[in-house]
Amino acid sequence: MKHLRLFTALLVFSFAGVAVFATGAQDTSLNEARRVLGTESSESSASKTKKTTTTTTTKTAESAQVNSRYGFSNDDAVQALKAALNEGAKVASSQLSKEDAYYKNPLYYIDLPPETEKLVATVSKLPNGKKNIENVILRLNRTAEACAADIIPVFAEAITGMTVGDGVAIVTGKDNAATEYLKKKTYEQLVSLYKPKISAALDQKLVGGMSANEAWEKLTATYNKAGGTANKVSSIFGKEAVKEVDIDLAQYATEKALDAVFLKIADEEAEIRDKPLEYSSDIIRKVFGSRK
Repeated sequence: MKHLRLFTALLVFSFAGVAVFATGAQDTSLNEARRVLGTESSESSASKTKKTTTTTTTKTAESAQVNSRYGFSNDDAVQALKAALNEGAKVASSQLSKEDAYYKNPLYYIDLPPETEKLVATVSKLPNGKKNIENVILRLNRTAEACAADIIPVFAEAITGMTVGDGVAIVTGKDNAATEYLKKKTYEQLVSLYKPKISAALDQKLVGGMSANEAWEKLTATYNKAGGTANKVSSIFGKEAVKEVDIDLAQYATEKALDAVFLKIADEEAEIRDKPLEYSSDIIRKVFGSRK
């Protein structure tokens, strides 16, 4: 009996030892895993830091290479681009705000929207129809000319807020690269800024005591009335009805007016690139002058 109790005690002690050993081994393995993972995490972090540093160093080196090649920094290029575009806007404002700048220049002339082709054909056959059409066209162009005087602050706001990633690439690009970039980045903004001015001008009695909107409403009313009569006849013979004209004249006039402004700015940009030293701006002379 005594031997049996001794044997049991030894057996319990042995199991307890195994359990303690297993627990210790587990803790050791866990700690080892944590140590390894910690090392790997540190190595991964170090690797990422190294890659970031390498990328930054590469970009800095590329920037230095560009500066060495052209003699100006990207910041210089961006400032010169914005100065050139503002200069272009000033010239466009000065030239397009003159009487007949739009109306008698085939490049900038604002015709009626393409959607009015049927309207023009129909109204032209009516008494005074051609005169009514010309009244609208004249007033559209006069509206654009009147508003051209106000484009400088509108464009200045858009140009100032414009972000430029690679100014050097634009400076060293084609003759209208800056103008194209401006149009791509700010066109919708410019339309929203310029449209209220165009809308207000469309209501001004600029010619013969009649505004562009009044002339337009008179023209479309004449057409829609004629269309209504034609539709009654068409319905008898089962023909397609003539649709009433419904065009946002202010939106159309704004876009056409801006198209001319961009053409003028592009012309001035080409002039700046060709003769940069004739301009008073130091940054224009420095950046564009280095290209000559």
